Amino acid sequence: MNSRIIILFLSLFALNSCTHEKKTIAFKKIANLDLGNLTKREATLRGTAVFMNLSDQEFNLKDLVLDFTIDGKDIGTVVSKTKKVIKPNSEFSVPIVYSYSTSSVLTEGREPASSYAVELLGDLMTKNSREEEISTPVKFADTYEYLTKKEKRIEKREARKAGREDSDDSKVEEKKPEKMIDRKEERRKRREARRAKNK
Repeated sequence: MNSRIIILFLSLFALNSCTHEKKTIAFKKIANLDLGNLTKREATLRGTAVFMNLSDQEFNLKDLVLDFTIDGKDIGTVVSKTKKVIKPNSEFSVPIVYSYSTSSVLTEGREPASSYAVELLGDLMTKNSREEEISTPVKFADTYEYLTKKEKRIEKREARKAGREDSDDSKVEEKKPEKMIDRKEERRKRREARRAKNK
């Protein structure tokens, strides 16, 4: 009889602790990830770790510690300490800034690759009102598309051009003189020829 009461008590305690664990803090994503300029000796990782406080209690942020790897190579440990009060049932973010040597990513004489496998693994540490530490696991893995400054400019230009073309479609089309169309076509062909030559 006593053993049944103990088993019942332990199962209730386990159930209570499980429900308590579910209602704390959850990692959502890392936004605006940027590896920095990989053509330089030193680059700066930047991003924003986004979390959600699922509980109805307030927490104090202690720190965010992440192991940072690129293509399976250990780059370093990112430590972000920010004093912040986390409101109940709210989304909050922690900035990530970490300077690192690009020699561990690039081999000498090689240009940066077009994409990298980036991994950030670690924990967010917070304290509740009873000064108890709560650890939230952070697991982020993604493929980062690296663009040089020139490629970024081309991408922005194309985006602006696409925006203009969309707005032009909504307007009544005006007929352009044939000479003007021919000149534009000539310029476009010359640009393409130069690009092909540079490759």
